[in-house]
Amino acid sequence: MVTDIYTDACQKAFRLFNSDQEYEDVTNVRTINLHPNEVLEIDEGLYKALACFPDSGRRELYLGPVYTRYDDLFFCEDDSQLVDFDPRLNEAVRQEYGEIAAFAGDAQAIDLELLENNRICLRVSDHYLAYAQENGVDRFIDFSWMRNAFVADYLADALAAEGFTKGTLSSYDGFTRNLDVRETDYSFSILDLWDQAVCPAATMHYQGPQSLVTLRDYPLNDSERWRFYELKTGEVRTLYLDIADGFCRSAVHSLTCYSTDQGCGETLLAMLPVYIADGLLPEELARLAEEGVQSIYCQDRVIWHTDPALELEGLFTREDVQYTEALLKP
Repeated sequence: MVTDIYTDACQKAFRLFNSDQEYEDVTNVRTINLHPNEVLEIDEGLYKALACFPDSGRRELYLGPVYTRYDDLFFCEDDSQLVDFDPRLNEAVRQEYGEIAAFAGDAQAIDLELLENNRICLRVSDHYLAYAQENGVDRFIDFSWMRNAFVADYLADALAAEGFTKGTLSSYDGFTRNLDVRETDYSFSILDLWDQAVCPAATMHYQGPQSLVTLRDYPLNDSERWRFYELKTGEVRTLYLDIADGFCRSAVHSLTCYSTDQGCGETLLAMLPVYIADGLLPEELARLAEEGVQSIYCQDRVIWHTDPALELEGLFTREDVQYTEALLKP
């Protein structure tokens, strides 16, 4: 029974959040992109996911054209090939991404209008439509790398609606939804990039429903090659793109945020301006904590966190390395 519900929800989510292909009898992200300025009725789950962006004030959803271009960067076989996709290496690409970012950040150019009864309208200005036609843009919005955060919430809602809550959902790219309302103990690994290797810094323990989101600028294995590109200089390119200019940025190697009353999608959007930045600001993490989103990150072998009740065990120790923990106070 639970397998059937989960499988069916996965199939529906794949179609709904797909920005590459339309499906018969499904109004999905691709459909929305192909019908700007038209009122469309969509699935309640997709509506809920899309609504998170206007509700939070985040506009990364509108970077669709840049995500499309940036996806190709991760298929490069040599640093010399990055010049066609990397704004840090090519002035023309920098200008292109900057133009799209300017549209994405402007509610007069593009904005998602939420209507009653799961209806939406993607408002796109005549100026942006003309730019899109001239430059071959047909993907105005895209969940891109954020998709699995919202898919995890979609699957969790589907399972909970049928009474299946004794378990947890996790994706390979950092999104976890625990549904278990019992006092069952769950563990979560806190990782750190140290000396060019992934280090298991500690294990976090928690109980009860929880949404956990980890953003990191390094792969855990070869299967994640399409999400990261490391240059010979050691610099890394990711899909964590700044809404200001389309450049990728990571404030620290890894940041985990978690919440007991928000989904993965909401938690992710809350942490985006903190992580996609040139550096991590502790006062911003304190602000998140006040809003019910706790944070954990590693820096110089110290595991910093905002949650006084956090339980950590197995802090990594070696002859020349000793991780410690510290509470980040407001």
